[in-house]
This record gives sequence, C-alpha cells and structure tokens, in this order.
Amino acid sequence: MRSRPLPEPRTLALSWADWLPLNDRVARLRVPRGPGLYRVRRVGESTLAYVGQSSGLRGRLSQLCALYGDEMPYNDPHTAAPCLWVMRTAEGAEFEVSVAELAGDVRERKLAECVVVSEHRAEFGRSPTANFGRMPDGWIKSTGNNAALAKSGRRARGYQDPAVTRSLDYAPVLDLDHAPTAPEWAGLPWSPWRPGLIAEPTLGVYRIRSAGEQHLVYLGQGRIGARLTAHAAKSRLEDHRQRAAFTGDLESSWAALPTCTAAQLLEVECDLIASHALFAGLAPEAQFFG
Repeated sequence: MRSRPLPEPRTLALSWADWLPLNDRVARLRVPRGPGLYRVRRVGESTLAYVGQSSGLRGRLSQLCALYGDEMPYNDPHTAAPCLWVMRTAEGAEFEVSVAELAGDVRERKLAECVVVSEHRAEFGRSPTANFGRMPDGWIKSTGNNAALAKSGRRARGYQDPAVTRSLDYAPVLDLDHAPTAPEWAGLPWSPWRPGLIAEPTLGVYRIRSAGEQHLVYLGQGRIGARLTAHAAKSRLEDHRQRAAFTGDLESSWAALPTCTAAQLLEVECDLIASHALFAGLAPEAQFFG
C-alpha cells in the first residue's frame, strides 16, 4: 500500500436528545426508529450505566427493557440488561436514556461508541457500569438465550454469589497527543515494530500497520501470538472482508498486559481505537469488519 497523509484530527460531533425515562413506553415512542447511539444513566447521576449503538434505536431500547422483568434477563438480546436488572432490583436504581441519531454503517456507529465510552472513562476514571460485560459485585450474569444452550441444558439465569467481585476498571489510556504508531502511544509498553504477524504468546493488546504508514490497519487484544496468526490466515481466504487489509508488507507491535482481565483488555482496546479515531480522523483500516 502507498503511504497516505493523515486527515486533520477531529472530534466526534453527536447531537444528543433530551433524557427520557427508560421505563416509560409513551416517552420511548419519541425515540427514532433509525440508527444511532444511546446512553443510559441512573436518574440523578452524571456517570453513565451503559453506552450502545444500534441500527434501530427504538427497537433496541425495547429489548433493553427486559430489565424490568421479575427474573434476571438472559444475556441476549441485550447484554446490558442483566447488569441493569441487578442495579434496579438490588440497588433501587431508576434509569433514563438519551439517543443520538447517526447515519452511516455499523462501522461508523461502533467507532462512535468507542469514542463516547473512552471519553467517559477519561472524564470519570471508570467505564459505564454495564459496558464490557461487567456485573455489579456479588452477581453472576445470565447466559445467552439460544436454541443450542437451551437444548444442552446450559441456558441459565444469573444469580447472587457473594464471592464474585467486579473487576477493577483499567486506568484510562486515551491519548490525543501521540501518533498511533509512536513507541510511547497511550503510555503502554509497546514492543518495537517487527516485520510480519508473528508475536510471543502473551496476553495484551497489539497494533498492525502497513510498513511506512502513519495510521493503523488494525487494533486488537487477547492472546497476541494466536490473534496475529489468525489475522495472517485471513490473507489466504479469498472471500474474507479483511483479506486485502491483511495482505502485503505488514508490521506488528504489541504491549504485554498479562494481569489484565477480559474486561480490562476490552477497555484498553476501546481507548486505543478512540485515540486513533480522534488523532487520525478515522478507524484503523480493517477495524469492525469482523
């Protein structure tokens, strides 16, 4: 790939509607049917309980209202419903919601979601309560709700377990001052850039770029060696949506974070994607293509 100049840095411009009571069906009828972002908070609080995106805002909020049932909802169709159900039933929380319409495809919505969550983390020092799959202290989350789980007997409602604690929030690493390819980006212990998609089998985050480029092809987290091997395999799949991005003269760099929980790795990944978006004006080339 030829090197391209980076666009001018920009901020995310969203027009948020007024807050509405989440459990008021008549009020929810004022929510647009189309695509956009939504945010949920406890009444009377500034911090957020959840940030999400959807191709159909009104329908998605109806799914979230499973939290008003007598039993803890399953983890789908809405992953935040179990956590918010606990906050309502065990803590007496009431919720309100605000939406922002956003035209475009799912990649744009997911990128905007990362920015909103990361900016919240930077402002308050913590993630929205129900993002990244978290539950309040002392609670196990419900499983998903699909035919395979039901048939195997593994579908189950969540329950209370005093031994379980919510993993701590990883300190925000949103970085608007350094280029995403810089060795000091986000204050993480990045390895030097190395040719190809080969890395040590350690837990952490990683970044991929085309040689000589200033922006990134992809940002990810997990078992770094295995994840880079999986990306390399996509270059051999002719019908894969990311094939072109993972073909060519690529370099990789990673930061080992061996003590992070799954939620903490997702937090760091979110902050890095938001940092890339706000510094470079776009998402990494292959991000959110799946």
